[in-house]
This record gives sequence, structure tokens and C-alpha cells, in this order.
Amino acid sequence: MTWSTSPDIHVFLDAAADFLAARPIEHTALLTEAAYLGAHPSTDPGQRYGWWRPGDGDVGGGSEVAGGSEVAGGSEVAGAFVQAPRHPPILSLMPDDAVESLVDTLPDLPPLGVDGRMAQCVMTAWQHRAGVELSERSRIRLYRLGRLQPRPHSQSPPPGQPRVATHTDREILVSWYHKMMAAFPDDPSDLAYVVDDPIGYGGITLWEVDGVPQAMAGRSRLVAGMVRLGAVYCAQDQRYADAAFAAACQAAEAVARDVLVFTAAADTATDAAYRQLGFQPVLDRVILTPHPA
Repeated sequence: MTWSTSPDIHVFLDAAADFLAARPIEHTALLTEAAYLGAHPSTDPGQRYGWWRPGDGDVGGGSEVAGGSEVAGGSEVAGAFVQAPRHPPILSLMPDDAVESLVDTLPDLPPLGVDGRMAQCVMTAWQHRAGVELSERSRIRLYRLGRLQPRPHSQSPPPGQPRVATHTDREILVSWYHKMMAAFPDDPSDLAYVVDDPIGYGGITLWEVDGVPQAMAGRSRLVAGMVRLGAVYCAQDQRYADAAFAAACQAAEAVARDVLVFTAAADTATDAAYRQLGFQPVLDRVILTPHPA
């Protein structure tokens, strides 16, 4: 069959890791989710991972590979999806044939996260094969850092200095996490992903004043030469958040070839701020959902 699926993240990585890593910018969302889950496997029943090989069989259907089973098929993987616990499936770039057969592999039709360049193909496939009309629910834009630019002379730096968060900072980071989730209740990111895992690899930069943390900026694990900036929070003064983010960019630039960040596609203020730092937009990702009846 063209699609193989498994609830085991390690089976998926054995099959699809090289395919995803070949295009780390386009596949950043799948790579970072898979890297986290590979380091912290979950037994949650709501997870599923899939990979597609051309010529493995007729279009449609699929087979499930049990945990620990040998990955079958001789041709190269050319498409994949990651459905982490409590998250919608996110799709890699893939050929049109893979999209067509994916309709039968994901029959329950949750929301789908796709590269913006694939959105029309995905909507057409679901309309033709399942009679379901999909529409765009949201759109985010991915930016890549060229070279981090210094702060303009007209902008005075805030007081304080950056440092890497440690386990002794967990209490305040947990309190900030809950405040972030209260502001974005639709975000399914859990505490371990935002706080505990990044602390373990030095992935949270704090901005502190007189020894007191005032803001944080997190980043993903390094995978395929890529890291992505993530959660940013400040207790009160936005300047501290900006300083923490710039410091996190500098730290990421020191370890990664590709430093990436997402923001809402319509957020013109953040777009301007990112461009000032040296980021340039590279692609959009969209969430597709069934069109309301």
C-alpha cells in the first residue's frame, strides 16, 4: 500500500527521518514534533505517524506497522505526516498522488496542517474523494534568519542581561507557561514541550534584571541543522521580551545552520520586527478544516 502508519514514533523515524531532514526548512514543524516525541515517547492513543512511498501499491488504503516491526518497502519515502497527541496531523510536502491516497488514510478528517503551496491540492482531493469541502482556518508564516542584525542606534537597550534557564528557574517558568496558555487556549502545547524539555538542553533564554527573570524565549531541539524559536513571554515590559528573543536568536545562530520562527501571517508589526532582526519570510503553513455546513 502507498501509505504506512504506526503509533510508534521510532518506527516512523526509522522510515521517514532522512526524508524530512533533506528539507529542514519546509519540514520544520514535523521535524521538531518528531524530535521531541522521539526523546519523550508517549503512550497516548491519539497519535499516529505516516509515510508514503511511490509504487508500493494501488492508490488508497494503507497498512499499519506495529512498534518494533521492520519497515517495509524498497522505494524512497516521498511524503509523511505527524499526528502528535492532542494535535491535528501536519503534512510534509508530498506528490499529488500521495495527497489523493491520504484521504483514505485519514478518514476521520480532523483539521490538517499543510504547506500553503499544497492547500489547494489538499482541498481538491478531499472534495473529489470524500465529498468534503475544506477551508482555511488560519495561516502562519515561517521566517528564516539570514544574519542577526544589531540593534538600531535609535533603540536603547533595556537594563539587564541574558542567561540560560536552568532547573532552578522551573517554578517561574511554569507560572509563565500557565499565563501563556490562558492567553492562547487553543494552543495544545504541553508543559513538558514548552518548559521541561527545553530546560534540559539549554533551550530557554531568560532576560533578567538585578538577578530577577523578567522574560523568556524558547527554542526547539537542534535537528537536521535547524532550530526554531518558540514561546516568548514577558511579565510586564515588552522591551524585556524583545531582548530575550534577540538573545535567543544569537544563541541559536551559534549552533544551527537554519534559525526559524513562525508568526501569524497577518501580523504586520511582528513581520517588521523580524525583518529588522534579519529574518526573511520563506513560506506559509495553513490549517484546513471542514467547511461549516
